[in-house]
Amino acid sequence: MAQKLILVAGATGNQGRALIHALALGAPGTDFHVLALTRTPSSPAAARLAAQYAPHLTVVQGNLDAPQDVRRLFAGGGIWGVFCVLAFPGLGANADGEERQGKTLADISAEYGVSCFVYSSVERGGEYHDDHAQLDRRAKVLIERHVRMLGEAKGLPWTILRPGFFMENYDGMVGSVAVGVLKKGLRPETTNQLVATEDIGHVAAAIFQSPQNYSSQILVVVGEVSTMAQQLDAYTRATGKQLPSIPGFLARALIGLNSHTKALIADIERVCDAGRRGLCPEVAEQSAAARRAYPEMKSFREWAERRAGTGTGGAQKKGWNQVSLGRLAAGKQ
Repeated sequence: MAQKLILVAGATGNQGRALIHALALGAPGTDFHVLALTRTPSSPAAARLAAQYAPHLTVVQGNLDAPQDVRRLFAGGGIWGVFCVLAFPGLGANADGEERQGKTLADISAEYGVSCFVYSSVERGGEYHDDHAQLDRRAKVLIERHVRMLGEAKGLPWTILRPGFFMENYDGMVGSVAVGVLKKGLRPETTNQLVATEDIGHVAAAIFQSPQNYSSQILVVVGEVSTMAQQLDAYTRATGKQLPSIPGFLARALIGLNSHTKALIADIERVCDAGRRGLCPEVAEQSAAARRAYPEMKSFREWAERRAGTGTGGAQKKGWNQVSLGRLAAGKQ
């Protein structure tokens, strides 16, 4: 059987690595080769990918801001599938570049007849609020619309993933800020939709393994919907420790200083409220579709137990998700 080439944009990021790992685990009878797209093939992250997944992965150089780079990869022939996940520009940051990159990759994928295009977007309580989306949310909405248009106009076979709030957002120092801010900022009864990035990779892998089952579908990838109190309890039960958090007075100060933090809290509240008011009934079936693709999605407790057992909890690479404590305190994120 000829190998199916999958181009992974964002290969060194959390979601890209998760897909690569899931494909490497492989379903019987599938044979994929990953083209791991990166601007800097010599980077430590790219080198680790190449070492870990050889001979089933090739690191390729390309810049999504330079369409000629992307076109060169496709012109070489044989790209069967594309996984498109784009870097988060940061809280409150301009996302025009994200929009441009996503549309460019989708356009070239359609032009070269890709058989399976998977775009990882964001869960936002359905689409009822899309016309009011801002910044990175607006970019994702516009990319989604463009991808769906290409499906209608040029026959691009697409599937859109809408992941919830990453459990990994609670990692490291910035994670302790997130925990503190959400504890103090969210109403006690407000639930948040959580997902482990590893599970996003498994859902995406299932799509590439059986694309006909998911073509022209939206899958909401969420492992758990819970309040902050429930999350804190689950973490303690899993690890015997408290979920790391900055002090409440500091969290309140950050919320007061930072408009983007307030906007994040408001959006989580909006999504929760939309579900309770029946404004996004389609999300239930979209979530069920993701669970059919990968029935073993982890709860927050299971995620915490696993990380405690492997010693990976608490680590977070510098600048992850383009957020830093200093910039948060200065109101710049």
